[in-house]
Amino acid sequence: VAFAAPPTVSDSFAVTGVRVFDGSAVLPSATVVVLDGRIDAVGPNVIPPPGIPVIDGTGATLMPGIIDAHAHARSRQELERAIQFGVTTELDMWTVPHFAASMRREQERTGAPYRADFFSAINPATLPEAYPYNFTPHQRERPTLSGPAEVEGFVADLMAAGADYLKIMVEDGTIAYLDLPVLSRATVQALTQAMHNRGKLAVAHVTEQAHAFNVVEDGVDGLVHIFPDQPADPAFIQLAAAKGIFIVATLTAEEGFVTTDGGASLIADPDLGPYLTDEEIQWLLTPAPSNAMTPQNMEIAKENVRRLHEAGVPILTGSDVHAHGVALHREMELLVQAGIDPADVLEGATSAAAAAFGFADRGRIAPGLRADLLLVKGDPTTDIKATRAIQRIWKA
Repeated sequence: VAFAAPPTVSDSFAVTGVRVFDGSAVLPSATVVVLDGRIDAVGPNVIPPPGIPVIDGTGATLMPGIIDAHAHARSRQELERAIQFGVTTELDMWTVPHFAASMRREQERTGAPYRADFFSAINPATLPEAYPYNFTPHQRERPTLSGPAEVEGFVADLMAAGADYLKIMVEDGTIAYLDLPVLSRATVQALTQAMHNRGKLAVAHVTEQAHAFNVVEDGVDGLVHIFPDQPADPAFIQLAAAKGIFIVATLTAEEGFVTTDGGASLIADPDLGPYLTDEEIQWLLTPAPSNAMTPQNMEIAKENVRRLHEAGVPILTGSDVHAHGVALHREMELLVQAGIDPADVLEGATSAAAAAFGFADRGRIAPGLRADLLLVKGDPTTDIKATRAIQRIWKA
């Protein structure tokens, strides 16, 4: 039977004559063949097998689906919004257990083709009266711990709930004009060791360099914010590089503490603005509550990620905001503004994020991997805003 046009959705297809950013390197013109949802072949001399749809990629770039390495989702709709802006995987840093379990079951059963994949820390490790439950007293029944003796039970319960990694809160509230207790260093050390004993990652929320020093010395695998309080000490940069940690910058979240200009720029963007919902627009234009962040702190944060990147510390992209998917495009723009090369920013949003969190099946365009792909107009390795001109999105 001869079809007048290829089917609109196919697990097998080819993109020809396309610039390929494979997660680290650029192929100026290549063909990528996908068979049954997996990348089959990549290269300038690849010939598509007969009978599969062929897409002309002239003038466009094919890149891996974006990984948001610091997200917060509590509804399926948020994950649907994420993928509509090119984010194919969200790494959640605090959600409710039943939602995480539901998303995991769906991924195992159907692959969840029309939303971002979802992995989660579920409940963070924190003291009963500490951040974030000081803001949400109604959730104080959530699991907490008070010292090293409670670590093994806390971690065992978290693993039983299906957590993919651990998030440790070390937030004394200074950024919000508060004075909050934080976990002891002995507890942080015991938490990281308990996770490593299980072959799992432990990451930390910090917003001050003093806490960053401590948690990195105490064994965490990464920081899920860059600290904006003071310029990174050369000794911290040396320690971070020596310990092999990664940092999720979350510059777009930190910008939101200072100004809504970033949100306004997304709304005004011709490639993104038309697709935003009224609720997303309202959220992007809502000022943050009173806090200690200033424009100077924002510049310090940018300079810190630039210097850490120069030292070889992987800088990953994370939004930490409610505007799922769309905020990642602002995050990448801010990282370029900070002085990181666009290609390196894209690496942090794809292959480096996959490597940091131990995903061997995504983040790159290479034979055998999942076909989580983004086709964008132009060249985002030279103009980061080209990621916004999305032509096609594939998940597996």
